[in-house]
Amino acid sequence: MAPLTTRLSQNGFTVISPTLPGHSTTPEDLSKTRWEDWQGHIAECYDELKRKTDDICCAGLSLGSLLTLDLAMDASRPLKKIACLGTPLQLSPLLEKFLLPISHVPPVRQLIRYSKKDWAASVSDRDGLEIYKGTSYDRIPVRSVWQLCELRKRVMAGLPGLKLPILIVHSRKDTVAPPVNVEILQRGARKSHIDVMWLSRSQHVMTLDSEKDAVVEEVSVFFLR
Repeated sequence: MAPLTTRLSQNGFTVISPTLPGHSTTPEDLSKTRWEDWQGHIAECYDELKRKTDDICCAGLSLGSLLTLDLAMDASRPLKKIACLGTPLQLSPLLEKFLLPISHVPPVRQLIRYSKKDWAASVSDRDGLEIYKGTSYDRIPVRSVWQLCELRKRVMAGLPGLKLPILIVHSRKDTVAPPVNVEILQRGARKSHIDVMWLSRSQHVMTLDSEKDAVVEEVSVFFLR
């Protein structure tokens, strides 16, 4: 998220960029965390930022986008605007229809605990991919994907109640969170004013890909507007 946080800071924003529980440690550590751990940490960061400013915006990528939407549903922590990047309200068809269902079967659950990360589906830009490989796990705990799915159930149920400006940024080449997610989010949050920015060359981790400059500029301008 550094390209985005750097641009926001340059434009005068006070920025907090949290490291979620289970991240930047080990995949084994991540496998022990629940969606409530992530949610609680985001709430703590909001409260810290609230002590410094009254107008708060939130932007998130992938899981961070779900957490952004979840925070926007918390009436006790009002947000001015949110930006949702690569929102995974629906994952790839292979995951949804095959891998996730069988991963819940007890024998399979014990045998398959991690999934190797598909680097090609993450970042297409060579330099960005090297940065991502150096800062990301090379395998994903299956339990963590289940936790993401639990969080998205909660988010899907709360979307109709959202009434704030939302920027959706999504790539047409995203295979982790397919482009249909834009329609799902627009339909669910129909009471909100929604702007959409489509990318044509990026993969899922757009903040490190070839269109990252356009992404961070769009988010910054949206928050400033």
